[in-house]
Amino acid sequence: MFNNRFAETLKRIVGSEEMRFSLSTALGIFSIQYNLGSVRGRSVYFSHQDKEEIKLLLIAKGYALTASAHSDMTRSERLAFTPNEKAGGRGLKRNRISIKAPAGKPLLLNGKFLVLPEMSHIDIDISAIETTGHDCVILVENYDNFNHIHNNPITLPQPFARPLVVYRGDKNESRLDTVLSYLDACKLPIFAYVDIDPYGLVNIQGLINLVGVLTPERSILESLLSDTRTKRNDLYDRHYAGCYAILDGLPDNHPCKELWNLIKKYKAGVVQEQFLRLKLPIVSNPIH
Repeated sequence: MFNNRFAETLKRIVGSEEMRFSLSTALGIFSIQYNLGSVRGRSVYFSHQDKEEIKLLLIAKGYALTASAHSDMTRSERLAFTPNEKAGGRGLKRNRISIKAPAGKPLLLNGKFLVLPEMSHIDIDISAIETTGHDCVILVENYDNFNHIHNNPITLPQPFARPLVVYRGDKNESRLDTVLSYLDACKLPIFAYVDIDPYGLVNIQGLINLVGVLTPERSILESLLSDTRTKRNDLYDRHYAGCYAILDGLPDNHPCKELWNLIKKYKAGVVQEQFLRLKLPIVSNPIH
């Protein structure tokens, strides 16, 4: 995604006063992956705040670009330079991620453990995480599944027994750029728990430490992909053109490849909220 050519495209966007830009496959994928911009028809719209966040993302990726003044300050820090605490500056939730442990298991951070109630999590600045006793990450795409993860028993392969559950995030909480920074830093193996559709797989296929994708057992998954009550042909039709080249090009042993073959077989996707609604057991299936 982030090659020099695409970085130049983003630089032109953040340097423009326009909000509307022609939608390309790369910009469409970028908008979904980073929760930035709004796709409408054949255009994508980037607000001023979106552009500020794209600037910071480019800087984090190592591209030469100067962010706007005071862009990395908190509101209280900006008051030393301006009476308007909201002038410019980063979002209030920048550098924070939402994490928890599976039901009945403790959160293991900085040599301490904490057992949280169901439907709760910790919102934490990643700089405060010094050490973790977890041996892998479950990266959850949708908030409903993250919040109710206790309703789906999850079985991981050996030797993984102490997963850290991380919300992939949205524009307001556990932002994706911060999540990716943490995943890069912690270097833990990743099990992705996402929608089983073209975009869901494209969003995770590039994760360096991806070792598996969590789904119901294969026969159940195939039933969901073929049942008119649960399958989503529209997700396949809408995203196939923008995703097939990336997914077709994955090696046969990639964790996403056999799932992509199933999606193509049924020409449909299934959202992970269906797994929650049906309270299905979740596994890292042998096809992964």
